[in-house]
Amino acid sequence: MVKAYRVVRSRLAALRRDEKGVTAIEYGVIAAVIIVALVGVLTAVGTGIGDAFTAVSQALTNAGGGGGG
Repeated sequence: MVKAYRVVRSRLAALRRDEKGVTAIEYGVIAAVIIVALVGVLTAVGTGIGDAFTAVSQALTNAGGGGGG
């Protein structure tokens, strides 16, 4: 019984010293935050670009540049 306790205790101590899993989780959280930020920024930029193209298109149509030929 004492031997099993010592084995479990030593394995738990080894798990506490092992930081590989913690580092992987930290990188995963950092990547998730970066992805969420990029989605927000790209959505805002995409909307702004769409509005700019709409304004240019309307300006060309109003200037008489809409007729082909």
